[in-house]
Amino acid sequence: MLFNDVEVLLVLSKAKSLSQAANQLYMSRPGLSQKIATIEKQFGTQLINRTSTGISLTQAGKVVVKFAQNVADMERVLASQIAAIDEHFPANVTVGMSFADGVSLLPQLVAAYLEEAPGARVHLDAGYEPELVQKLKDGELDFAILENQPMEPGIISEVLGYKKLVFLAPDKAPYNQFLTPVPVDTLLKWPMIVYEWHSGRHMVGNRHFRERYGISLREHNMVACFDTHEAMVEGVRAGLGWATLPECIANRYRHEPGIVRFKVATDTMWYPVSLTWPSGAPRSDEARAFADFVRERIPEGYFTYTAEAELNS
Repeated sequence: MLFNDVEVLLVLSKAKSLSQAANQLYMSRPGLSQKIATIEKQFGTQLINRTSTGISLTQAGKVVVKFAQNVADMERVLASQIAAIDEHFPANVTVGMSFADGVSLLPQLVAAYLEEAPGARVHLDAGYEPELVQKLKDGELDFAILENQPMEPGIISEVLGYKKLVFLAPDKAPYNQFLTPVPVDTLLKWPMIVYEWHSGRHMVGNRHFRERYGISLREHNMVACFDTHEAMVEGVRAGLGWATLPECIANRYRHEPGIVRFKVATDTMWYPVSLTWPSGAPRSDEARAFADFVRERIPEGYFTYTAEAELNS
């Protein structure tokens, strides 16, 4: 079946007469009749009933039209795939970035890098840590900025520095009634919103409470699990519960109404931000150059490098 046969059959299936179908197809009525005869000859059966009141599909015609609709759908998929090839971004460096510090750091570093290397084409691929680690292992990324140190074969990590998780809560009672740090026992009675269960930052928080207090957050009052920081913040704003977020995310909402940042009577929860790359796949000169640029151009004061942060991360 040819693509133009598909168009004819789909128009005929909805038209009330041959004249109407011919007008829609920009064909003469005799030309359309000849086209129908050719298609019917191809299938060896009559597809269109012609009566004084109009046209209709035969049973065989209905089957062929259904097939034609499937062909038309496949043609659209094919066209979109070809368009995607034509519109492909010609990147020579592909970098994974975590949704928090990766997104905060890398776009501005790309802008600065392109001033020095205007011919570079950098593709930033945002994702969750497990997804980015798999892409590194599959050789799809030159390197990545991750909020953890993945201990997996084939992956090499270099800690760039440490950042802290901070506590956000709805700006209402009982969350906004504490003038001193909230006791841990009180905190764990409040509803809690969890961020993406397998994220490195969630594991930092869970390990923090397990090592210090012998408890798992899994055993406490978790009311929801959201997979974006924006959803986490909106859940806090709506009064759903408290949440821990990376400091770089919390700072974006520092002056937003309906949200308060509060302290808890516990040690600071630190997490490492790492430059990570596959050990088995040689990186290109462009990728190495940009990775070196990232190391050297992290904004001053962005990270903490203290022994406390390293020991508690």
